Amino acid sequence: MEGSVRDWQVHPARLVRLFMALSPLVLALLLVSCCSRAPEEPPAAPAPAALEADADLVIALLPERNVFEQKIKYLPLQAYLSRKLGLSVYFKLLDNYDHIFSELLEDRVDGAFWGSMNGAIAQVRGGVEILARPVWPDNSSTYWGYIFTLEGSGITSDPATWRGRSIAFVNKVTTAGFLYPLSVLRQAGITDDPGTYFDRAIFSGSHDASLIAVVQGEVDMGACKNTIFQEFLQRNPDVAANVKILSTSAAVPSNGLGVRPSLDDGLKARLREALLTMHEDPDGMAALNKFGALKFIETSFQDYSPVIDMAEKAGINLSDWPLRNVREARPYR
Repeated sequence: MEGSVRDWQVHPARLVRLFMALSPLVLALLLVSCCSRAPEEPPAAPAPAALEADADLVIALLPERNVFEQKIKYLPLQAYLSRKLGLSVYFKLLDNYDHIFSELLEDRVDGAFWGSMNGAIAQVRGGVEILARPVWPDNSSTYWGYIFTLEGSGITSDPATWRGRSIAFVNKVTTAGFLYPLSVLRQAGITDDPGTYFDRAIFSGSHDASLIAVVQGEVDMGACKNTIFQEFLQRNPDVAANVKILSTSAAVPSNGLGVRPSLDDGLKARLREALLTMHEDPDGMAALNKFGALKFIETSFQDYSPVIDMAEKAGINLSDWPLRNVREARPYR
């Protein structure tokens, strides 16, 4: 019967012969047509930049430990921010805060991790905006300074007993390692230059170096931040009983991420949001674990009030205080 369903059916053998009879050009067009209908893969998230020149966002760091350890700590954060922001982020090591500050004001870097004193200076002098700072595993987001000596040194918490002794500061842009002990001297009515009040005063260049200088008997007393102090004594329990804390500062903010004032407001808001919500994201939590933090919290200029108070007591004007960062041991002057 004409027009029956049977007339429209194609036997498999006929279908094979028909397919084999098609020209290579027709086959190619069919393959292209099929492939074009396949769903497209989503674009890959931007990878962190391997070179500064390839980066969309450059964040400066001051080496605070072995460079290899520093990379292990910060690279997961760099990779996470690249994925989260859809930008290529690059973390750049610079040798001192003065260098970081100059590059930031000249728009060669977009932000930096700032300590408490240099962070206060950067805000007062350059309009830097601190977006967030980490919360550590002990739930602290602050640190404080210690002035310390060895048991049996004859030095007490009274600064009058410090005259003619030797001390290890860290550098002139640290809260715990210089600003705090200077404020203690000034509050005690001692207006002498520390370089002459002490028989010998050095800048050790790092918090642990100040502690080592005291423990090894190179100087009579020192100043450093509590986190390094506690970490050192945990690693060296045999010396813990010999170290005596003379004075403790107020708590000040941990190192926070601050950005240049000219950074796009939209990008600034996205960066802040990415940091503040990291702990809600499995990838963010993995990066935080490598960084050694629980999360980031919002930070403002008001959080630096204790630093500004110490500066006033020490007679330091933060708006014109140099951002030098002495990195090796050298005399006070």
